[in-house]
Amino acid sequence: MESLRSKASVSKGPKPVAKRSKPDKNNARTSRVDDKIKRRMSARYANISSPTSANASVPSVPTISLGLREPGLGVVREQDEVVQKQAPSKEDIRAAENKLLDLDEFNPDAYLKLKLANSTEAELRLLQSSLQNSKYEVAADLQRNVFKNYAQFVFISKEIGTLENELMELKESLSEWKSMPSVLHIEESASVADRRRNVRSSVADLRVLYANQMQNLHAQIEGSAKFVPTTPGRHVIAEIDGISVLNAATYKPISAVRFVLLDDAVLVARRRRRRNASESDKLVADRCWPLNEMLVLDTKDTATLVNVFKVKHGKETHVYRTDSAAEKKNLLSQFRHVAEELATKRRKEREGEHERRKSLWAGGGRGLDALGDVPPALDWMSDLAQQAGMSDGKNEKAERDARWIGDFADELTAAIALREWDKAVDLVEQGQAKLVTVPLLAAKLTPLTASLTSALVQALSYPHNHKEAVKKLIALLIRLDANAAARTTFLAARTETARRLVRMIRFDGHIGTYISDLAITIFTIIKHTADWFLASFKENEVASSFIEWAKSQIETFAEMFRIQVFSTGVDQTVIDEALMITHNQSRKVRTLLCDKTNS
Repeated sequence: MESLRSKASVSKGPKPVAKRSKPDKNNARTSRVDDKIKRRMSARYANISSPTSANASVPSVPTISLGLREPGLGVVREQDEVVQKQAPSKEDIRAAENKLLDLDEFNPDAYLKLKLANSTEAELRLLQSSLQNSKYEVAADLQRNVFKNYAQFVFISKEIGTLENELMELKESLSEWKSMPSVLHIEESASVADRRRNVRSSVADLRVLYANQMQNLHAQIEGSAKFVPTTPGRHVIAEIDGISVLNAATYKPISAVRFVLLDDAVLVARRRRRRNASESDKLVADRCWPLNEMLVLDTKDTATLVNVFKVKHGKETHVYRTDSAAEKKNLLSQFRHVAEELATKRRKEREGEHERRKSLWAGGGRGLDALGDVPPALDWMSDLAQQAGMSDGKNEKAERDARWIGDFADELTAAIALREWDKAVDLVEQGQAKLVTVPLLAAKLTPLTASLTSALVQALSYPHNHKEAVKKLIALLIRLDANAAARTTFLAARTETARRLVRMIRFDGHIGTYISDLAITIFTIIKHTADWFLASFKENEVASSFIEWAKSQIETFAEMFRIQVFSTGVDQTVIDEALMITHNQSRKVRTLLCDKTNS
């Protein structure tokens, strides 16, 4: 009987080994196993891992009933779902890292040590990109915050400047208040009761002090009692020597005089010449003018006349001269200060008198209330009031205008001090519109308008102004009829800016680089100045001033170009390069001027 191996060998062909020897039992088992292995290795299988076609019908996965499922399968699946739900996302990880970086007690060394110890190379690269993105975001946020808070920063800076001025004024007021005890002859160590007693007697002390001043004045100046007699409240403010009286026609000095400034008048005393050696020079009262009836005029200095001022009283004009400009300035400031105080005092007195008259004629007094119901005032009462000067006539209008002028001047002064330019210009325009009905306003409006114009000119001369600020300031100056001052100041500021930027150009030895920087600076400034000038001044007639300014800037550039390029020892290639650079940079100015001319 033949074995299976012999059958397989017969089917495939005889082998010499099988014919020479007959295998034993163990070799037969081994050969049978080897044959199975060879068949397994030589067999071909279908490629079941390749994707099936779309038309092939794939049966669905059969479901397993609950009874046939293994008991631990559902638990494992639920645990996998919980783990997937609890896994944090990249956004959560990044938010947690940003929160960690925002902590005040954040330690960068410990953070990096932890990340480097527990992270792979891919995680470290991801961390690097995350930190770089955070850096860019923080820089962008900082830039947005700076741009957002710039206007507030400028406003706060102005407020700080205003507060500094107010603090300086407060400091001066406190120093004056601190010196009040010495002025009032009050001892610093006095008790509270003594100080109260001194305060109650201060009015009486001032009256005695004023009376003593007037007595000394009458004793020192002969005839002064006739001009300025002693009255309640009248006192001496200042006495100024070293003033010469000049001839009003020839301006030649006549004699030396003394000015005595009182709270309501000005007394001029001259020295009487001695008749013999035994007599002494004595002051004699020469003139006296009430402060509300005189006018002090400042005269501009010339080559032959310096420190001269004029005093007008009615139709008379008197000319005086001081020894120095400081004395003249001090004298004029004292005149103005005392005159303003006198005007304020008299305005308050008029207001009090007006209120008293209104209460008298309004029918609201206690006497009329006691009489019961009375009919309104009759015509004869109105006529009587007009004859007595108590009706609302010219005096009432003058008082009302004076109060309005004072309030208007205070409001305009405050607007100028706070740099509220729009409000100040609006107030000036309102005042100019009311000059016809309120002629007395001109005395206050003219100096305040000049002060506002000078403040706007000073703000326009600031070298770091941007285009919108320049346009706004020039528009305000044009509304104040200060076109010439606006043009001159603007062009002068641009000249200073050009000079400052040219001086900042660094020369490293290469002429072409220096000429390139110089041309870019000069022609760019000319271009921007032309743009700002033509946007601010709409009249074509004023363009000549800009043309002259641009010509001067080009001449300055040409002079600097000549010094740098056409000096000895410069190659022709360097000269050609500099000329080409200048020609290229000058195109922007030519293009701008041509566009503006065509438009």
